[in-house]
Amino acid sequence: VEGDMWRLTLLLMLFDCVLSAFLDNVSTMLLMGPVIISLCKAIDMDPRPMLIPMALFGNIGGTATMIGDPPNLIIGNAFKEELGFVDFMKVLAPGVILVLFPTLFFLRRYYGKEVYDRKIDVDMQMLRDKYPIRDHALLARCGIILGFVLMLFFLHPVVHFEPAYAALFGAIAILLMGSTEDFEHAIEKVEWDSLLFFAGLFVFTEGIAELGLLRIIADQLSSVIEKVPVGQRAIVSSALIQVVAAVASAFVDNIPFTTTMIPVIRRMATNVEGLEIPQLAWALCFGADMGGMGTIIGASANVVMAGIAAEAGYPVSFMSFFSIGWPMMWIAMCVTVPYLCLMIQVGYV
Repeated sequence: VEGDMWRLTLLLMLFDCVLSAFLDNVSTMLLMGPVIISLCKAIDMDPRPMLIPMALFGNIGGTATMIGDPPNLIIGNAFKEELGFVDFMKVLAPGVILVLFPTLFFLRRYYGKEVYDRKIDVDMQMLRDKYPIRDHALLARCGIILGFVLMLFFLHPVVHFEPAYAALFGAIAILLMGSTEDFEHAIEKVEWDSLLFFAGLFVFTEGIAELGLLRIIADQLSSVIEKVPVGQRAIVSSALIQVVAAVASAFVDNIPFTTTMIPVIRRMATNVEGLEIPQLAWALCFGADMGGMGTIIGASANVVMAGIAAEAGYPVSFMSFFSIGWPMMWIAMCVTVPYLCLMIQVGYV
């Protein structure tokens, strides 16, 4: 079968966005990364022009829901009284859809004809024989469990069952469905290098917090916003938090940054007249999630992608990721900042 490389990339990126929204972008990267590498080997192509965009669009797609990106889950749990699972989709998903158009255009221009104008010739029967579904029954059971977990996510406002517990019970149920060999294989596939990296990064970030840097950031943000007329504070704070969160998340990792920004948001909403937690929380979601695209250490999905690529013999350097991730981050911010400001202006949030 002869195919078009750009069409394949477009379909993969859109599939990545949808899957990341409901499975989370880290799990999607763990699932799709080896598939992309195998696919690229089959068509004799360097997988990095597919893997790096896969991490980037996983960050974009994961922004759409409460469970899609770890910062969203942290924010949703911290402000569970103000924000529900459906609220994330109502506010964030339209912004994500708007972001897709310019970022896909930029991706097409970035790699250009050298990558996307080539024709691919694939023997589909050979691929089916080489990569078959080995256990249809287990696949069906896992699909049922995943559907049940997603249903609990959507019913959270009704049944008030915590999404974290739903995901944990689903993971345990899937592990129990398999054999002992499957369990051991799953444990072996844990990215221990990535976990140790995150542990060190969290310690570093907590050290910054203890030194008072984050408190200084909160005070500076509050002082800037207090100079703005009360009626415009929500819009100005939304834009300011998105930009600050994006830049900081790119170099600190968006998970620890989001965790340390939660008390900052509470403090600003309490101390500054005209500010409300939901408006600030949506700004932090967009800023932290899109900021994760800026560098290879900006988001967990990026680090996982780099680990998968290195293990397969295709290391991704900091600068090779930065050269596409940094401009794509700012393209996304040029969409989300005016989008959220407009939503606040019309009273949607």
